[in-house]
Amino acid sequence: MYPQISIDGQYRRLFPSKYPTIDIYEQFGSREMQALAADLETITNPRLAAKSRFTGGDVSADANSPKLQNWNHAPFAYPMPEGSYCLPPPYSVLELAADERGALARAILRREEFLSRTDEPACGVDMRMITNKVVGNFVDLRGLPPDTTQGARRLLGQRMYEEDVQGVIFKMAELPGHEFLSVFNSDVLIERGIQGAHYRFRWDGRRITRVFDFGANKDIDRNDIIADSLAALGAAG
Repeated sequence: MYPQISIDGQYRRLFPSKYPTIDIYEQFGSREMQALAADLETITNPRLAAKSRFTGGDVSADANSPKLQNWNHAPFAYPMPEGSYCLPPPYSVLELAADERGALARAILRREEFLSRTDEPACGVDMRMITNKVVGNFVDLRGLPPDTTQGARRLLGQRMYEEDVQGVIFKMAELPGHEFLSVFNSDVLIERGIQGAHYRFRWDGRRITRVFDFGANKDIDRNDIIADSLAALGAAG
């Protein structure tokens, strides 16, 4: 019903990350406490447990494998209790954008949803861009009608996931002008993820109004990111 197309390109995503990066256990002070915290994580962390199953318990196995890199491995190790754009919970998948502005726009909407649910006061949220090389065959859902309900979209994605497709390519009505991938199988991540720009999302208690780009040392207005999507739609029409 829906065609499969070959994908071979660079795709992006953002995730929370302190700037500059830190050792997450350094706040515990002593080396002994840091080591204890790390040991406890190996017992309780689903990502490390999944990695142990994948390597047969050999933590040194193929340390340079793209599949074992934390940035590539983690999205497939943690269940998604709220689901994703194309799948209901608790499927574990990786969502990527075809361009940097699309990745920023998608991350803004997701952070706003999370922060509004927890009634967070005004704050800054540091985010990091990761770029992945993706090569594989993806089901093309870009032709889905814009008014397709979330339930229908997720049911379709679930069917394809269970048919062992590598993933789907899709568009979002909320972010016209951009394309996204939902990666079902980590085999398509043929290289290690590459760290890119760092940003700070400026949350005012209601929405993310600005994004600070650490590399360029400047603020980007929200409308310059989200409105880019609307401008692209108008140009296409």
